[in-house]
Amino acid sequence: MNLEVSRVNKLTSRNSGTMNLSGYEDLGVSLLKKENSEVSKRSRYLNPNSTIWPMGYGLVTSVYKYKHKKRIVNHNQFDGLPEELMLYIFKMLDKPTLIKCAFVCKEWKRITYDESLWHSLNIPCRRMSLMTLDNILRRNVRFLSISHSNIYVDNGHLFETLLPKLQYLDVSAVYINVQILNSLLNQCSNLVKLSLENCRLNQACCQNIERNTKLKVLNLSSTRGLDICGLKSIISLKNLEELNVSWAQMSDDDVHFLISNMIPTIKCLNISGFLKQIADYDLISLTRRCPQLIELDISDNLAITSDSLDCILQNQPNLKVLSMSRCYNVGVSFFQFNTLKVKIDNKLKELNVFGLANQEIYSTISAHIANMDVNKNMFSRIARPKPFDNRQTIWEIPVPIDC
Repeated sequence: MNLEVSRVNKLTSRNSGTMNLSGYEDLGVSLLKKENSEVSKRSRYLNPNSTIWPMGYGLVTSVYKYKHKKRIVNHNQFDGLPEELMLYIFKMLDKPTLIKCAFVCKEWKRITYDESLWHSLNIPCRRMSLMTLDNILRRNVRFLSISHSNIYVDNGHLFETLLPKLQYLDVSAVYINVQILNSLLNQCSNLVKLSLENCRLNQACCQNIERNTKLKVLNLSSTRGLDICGLKSIISLKNLEELNVSWAQMSDDDVHFLISNMIPTIKCLNISGFLKQIADYDLISLTRRCPQLIELDISDNLAITSDSLDCILQNQPNLKVLSMSRCYNVGVSFFQFNTLKVKIDNKLKELNVFGLANQEIYSTISAHIANMDVNKNMFSRIARPKPFDNRQTIWEIPVPIDC
């Protein structure tokens, strides 16, 4: 053991820290040159001639952080702007851009959630969750249209927030469960105009509609699930002025009950599409019960004749628009020029009779009866939120599409 220690001491000089290799020259062992020894003390990866990058190369160092340190903004220019000016700027943005601004900072999020920026919302043909729609309604939207959208349920969520400021609601052709629709209508109490076209209803939905005593316009065209119990709730709306029940799926008794108990103050009524369910005596009783009609659409009712039309023209002094397209049981004699001129007596402003006569008769009528348009509108406008040629409005209120 002592022999091995002495050999190590001979090889190593404690003062110089270098190896003493005397006696080993015959083995071909020699000391490195000084310049190479200095390089050997360093990492071989730091050799500038080496093609291998140093370990840790590319890591952010303190020098790099100092050189690339972001300049701290001591003053935010937007902090000096009044909130009213920020609201004015945000009002000129569309809804997708407004949502992006809400992610900038907490202050912008608070301003972008101001209810003055969410008065109206038009998002048709969208697929959204019930929770998303609930979050939208919580921003106190007044005019909302989600027509032709698909509302799916997530985790059994229902509408729980009261919507006292919602006035115009368009859910036409929306794929929605009847229970979800009922929960939505249950939160509404101040609706003025409502469209449920092509939706499935039940008695609870009609009772929730009845709670909106200020309702003036109601569109129930192509709906399913209406019965006498639900119709009783509908006809109890005394302020209702426009009603559209065209092509609604109702039994004969339901149709007769609705017409015989129609709201006396109704002004615009669409009862088209009942085929043979409506007869002359129904229209005669309707004419006597509702003397304030301004616009009436009885198209696609195949059982009515010219007798009921004569009663309508004689007992409706305020009638301006009459649509009776495809009422094929009306005789051709009704459209004779002299007879029709006496019956109309310059009261009507618009007459839509598509499919009942040839173009020559239409041209003769429009040429000789002043101030009356013939076949001006193919589609009814009664209680409909959007005309067929303009999707940028909600009941004549300009609302651009926000998606």
